[in-house]
Amino acid sequence: MLATQSPDAEGDATDAAPFQELKRNLTAALQLSMQLGEGRGKQWETHARQLRKFIEFVDEEHTASIDGCLIPIGAEQASRFAQLLLAKRQAAHLTLTQVAKLAGVSARTISNIEQNRHSVSRETLQRLREIPQLDLQPGDVAKAVAEGDGGYNCHIPPGYDTLEMVKDLEALLSGPGCHIEQTNAYLEHRSAMAYVASSQNPTYVAQFREAYPSKSIANKIIAESGQRPLKVIALGPGDGHLEVRLLQHLLGKMRETEIKFVLFDISQPLLTTAYQYTLDTLGARSAVETVMVQGNFHNLAQYPQVTGNTSKSINKQTRVYLMMGNTIANLDNEVRFFLHNFSHCKTGDFLVLDFGQRKSPSSATEAEIRRSDPGLNSPFKVATEEWLSTPLRLHCPDLISYDFSLELEMQCPIPGSYMLDAIATVRTKTHAERRFSMFRFKRYDEELLLRTLARFGWHCVTSIAFGAEKSVVALLLVKREISTKH
Repeated sequence: MLATQSPDAEGDATDAAPFQELKRNLTAALQLSMQLGEGRGKQWETHARQLRKFIEFVDEEHTASIDGCLIPIGAEQASRFAQLLLAKRQAAHLTLTQVAKLAGVSARTISNIEQNRHSVSRETLQRLREIPQLDLQPGDVAKAVAEGDGGYNCHIPPGYDTLEMVKDLEALLSGPGCHIEQTNAYLEHRSAMAYVASSQNPTYVAQFREAYPSKSIANKIIAESGQRPLKVIALGPGDGHLEVRLLQHLLGKMRETEIKFVLFDISQPLLTTAYQYTLDTLGARSAVETVMVQGNFHNLAQYPQVTGNTSKSINKQTRVYLMMGNTIANLDNEVRFFLHNFSHCKTGDFLVLDFGQRKSPSSATEAEIRRSDPGLNSPFKVATEEWLSTPLRLHCPDLISYDFSLELEMQCPIPGSYMLDAIATVRTKTHAERRFSMFRFKRYDEELLLRTLARFGWHCVTSIAFGAEKSVVALLLVKREISTKH
């Protein structure tokens, strides 16, 4: 550990900007001199070569390394290094104060680097690299800060292997029958295409998407957040239509636009579909910074790209988590999810979710639920069957036929809720008749759901019923308490 104290956080801010400004001016001068000097002789060419050498010198000077470790320069590199440092510190289970003490700098310096308020200086980077617990290897830093990344904006975690996931799905469908985890319904391209087709069905669009209270939700977010920078994180956004519409309403209400939009999905086809829709709708030159993160949101806290603060403003970002399009029903255990995966959330962070309301009161018997729930009293929807049967048609080569039905399941983690289990009865040439649980559709009692969420600090700001017969509820929840009782 270095014994002397480094300058405080403000000292880290000045390293990159002058170099960047000088390089921009020199590059502009070179371009202009080439235009003016065309056909005017060798003297102009000589001076142009000298300008090129000077630009190369400046470039080398401000991207120099420390013992082979690149130094972050520029806003994008500083932002990526901030995420790396936060992830390394959390993985080492070190506090800001502990890292500051080990590095011989102030806690304010470390905080400002992680919050992306200031770039890391040469001296501070050297000190951080000398902390063995952080294991800040040159290769890790190079991946985070290397220039010329071509504007890549998709984060995929190490070890994330969709081919293995598909192989696992195929093995399950070759077995005697089982519960299929719901993310498999979106995993492959054909499954994703079928899902998008079902979600763009005209009846569904008219009853659900067009009726969605996006404007009211956006107004509430801006009123509650007080015009702070926003980090909008869409969990399982599907084709992105609902999320982008909310984003448009937020943009219309913000005096100064500073929004980072994170699309987070396990399905690569859906992720890129939602991203392209965002670009097509907002425009390639939009002030909104949009990134993709491919992963499983059951492990949300493991992704610093999602949970970290990346604002360039002195004010911290307010996180706005979106679980739209009945995404809550994708959770096998909602209680466990809200207890553990949102533990990083702070006072003032938002959560927007929607859910299907149960038709019967929470005290209703199983027989009363069967009589009142439309799903149990109607044929299985053709569009839903087309979507959920895609894995069967892809991975059961000797498939003869299949049938879908909904079965009532009363044992659910949220009090007052129940689910309709989409069961596929499959017949093939080489197996006896088998049953696979392919997907779950859940119904909730609003009061009991809110009571459960309040246990984890999520308190309702507004609740709006919409859709056919007001059967769907959109909730805006804001976490106001850091400590919660379970």
